[in-house]
Amino acid sequence: MAEAAFSKDGKYYSAITQDGRLRIWDTETNLLEQEYTPNLHLTSPPSCLQWISVTSTTSPQKGRRKSVDVQETQCIALGTTSGKILLYSISQAKVETVLTDPKIKNKIQSLDWHRKYGLFSCTHDNFVQEWDIESSTVRNKYNVNIVSKNKQSNKVSAIRIVPHNQNTPAKYLIAASWQVCLWRLHGNDSTVIKCLGHSAAPRALLTIAQLNKSCWLIEGSQTERLLSFWDVTITDEHLPQTNGEEVTPSKRQRKLSLNAPVIPTPTYNFVLEDAPRIIDVEIKAEDGATKLNLAAATRSGVVHYYGHMLNGASTKPIKPSNTIQVTTEDAQPLPLQCCKLPTTGDLLIGYNNGPSLLFEKITPDLKSKTQVLIRGEAKVKSKVNQTKDVNKVRLGKGGDVTYVEPMGGVSRKRTTPGGKVELSMEDRLANLTVDVKNRNKSAVSQNMTKLLIQGLHSNDKAVLLSVLQQDDARLATRTVSALPPEHVARLLQQLADLASRKTSQCAASCTWLTAVLKCHSALVLATLNSKTSDHLTQLLAIFTQRRSHLCQLLNLKGRLDLTISQRSSEDEIVEQQPVLEYNDTSSDEEVELEKYQSDSDQMWEDDEVDGESQGSHSDRSDG
Repeated sequence: MAEAAFSKDGKYYSAITQDGRLRIWDTETNLLEQEYTPNLHLTSPPSCLQWISVTSTTSPQKGRRKSVDVQETQCIALGTTSGKILLYSISQAKVETVLTDPKIKNKIQSLDWHRKYGLFSCTHDNFVQEWDIESSTVRNKYNVNIVSKNKQSNKVSAIRIVPHNQNTPAKYLIAASWQVCLWRLHGNDSTVIKCLGHSAAPRALLTIAQLNKSCWLIEGSQTERLLSFWDVTITDEHLPQTNGEEVTPSKRQRKLSLNAPVIPTPTYNFVLEDAPRIIDVEIKAEDGATKLNLAAATRSGVVHYYGHMLNGASTKPIKPSNTIQVTTEDAQPLPLQCCKLPTTGDLLIGYNNGPSLLFEKITPDLKSKTQVLIRGEAKVKSKVNQTKDVNKVRLGKGGDVTYVEPMGGVSRKRTTPGGKVELSMEDRLANLTVDVKNRNKSAVSQNMTKLLIQGLHSNDKAVLLSVLQQDDARLATRTVSALPPEHVARLLQQLADLASRKTSQCAASCTWLTAVLKCHSALVLATLNSKTSDHLTQLLAIFTQRRSHLCQLLNLKGRLDLTISQRSSEDEIVEQQPVLEYNDTSSDEEVELEKYQSDSDQMWEDDEVDGESQGSHSDRSDG
């Protein structure tokens, strides 16, 4: 899916931005000529582009000869996510025609145009449409879907028209999905006539080159560091059969059909430093031989140039003849974004220099493997105003250093009315002192924010610990709320480092992380695909691991406390008062008590005998 491309003559360079705008540069003047924003650039942004030529006829005016003027204008075909194709005119700086079809509602994946065959588009449902630009209708529709048993990604990401010199109304097209295939489009039927290997990348880069009756394909992807060179020349074997004719296979074809299936291999393979971003190829006859010139701009910001003579197939990867880089005078790289091989024989490159995009034509130096271009301006270092007399020192006898002021006095500057007063270093350090117990919390939060920014910028552990060890929720919230967004990722990295340390520092990191999520939640959600997501994942893993050992640590702490308390109670001697006291008597007292008890018993017996005798005498007297 092309998002940037040169015009055929190399005069213009067009690109689609991330917010759906079309930008067009003039490569000769390095100026941004036009910028177009579609009406539905947010709901239906452009997905691909293709340079085309549109012929327009003008009728003669009255009173003049009857002649028809045919004009050819350059346009850019923009495929959108809603299935519409916009034809943007360069000369008029507006959209002249909109190609629509009520049956097409899927995203336009790729576009290709040829002067002989017209405009073709491929949608997200793997259907190829052949458009009639004059009537703005679909002429033919073809299905280029390949059934995959492995359920791989089967979406067509790029198409290219294959030109030929055969006498047939059929058209030939290359479609790249999980498998790169050469299709024959005849009528409303589509047939695979050749497979060119597999491609696991979601986005493919295809470029066609033609010389006389031969045609070649350069195939790459935006995730692989390899370019494949295929021969896709249309021969008599690829022509469609008419009137029920059957082509008798040759002896070699019958032999190949009986053997195992042959895995297709490219003619050449070109090695890259990084995945390609844009490629361009030129093939021309030179001294009775065929020479290939290939240029590829990579994601690492360099351009590889290949000069190779086509002389039989080769399985050995071909390295670049020259690698072009652009830097400034102070060795700051300027990344290369695009490249083009004009018909003049030189190389057109485009590189970023700050916010602008610059273009330049160069001649590759094939004597060296690397060609470094010095462009741009070096960054001017800030000059420090120093006075020669003030910076002089005098060393005394005792080793003391005395600063000598001009004319032996003290240099003083009078401030102008309304001007800024420069504070001394002592006053600045006094302003940066942190007093958490102060009633004025705003100054403390400002000082803490300044210290935090300074520590994050210089990666000073002492300054960072002096701020992040303050386990105060209100202070953390006020400090983080004034923190600029560009320092949030560094703060999360420091909190992840602090959370892996001892318990007190981990508790402080929890407090500061809560403040970050409360004050910068929108920023965190918007940058989940960057380094912020890695830091949050690391923090979650640390907290989960600490939480998994919490129960075991609490059980161990309880047992240790119980054991220590029991051991300490055995060592201590505590005097206790008895609840009940029992005094035991001696043996002498027991003997006296027994004697007293025996005497009393005898006295009771004597009393009973006397009573009985008196009773018997009284009975007798009565009788």
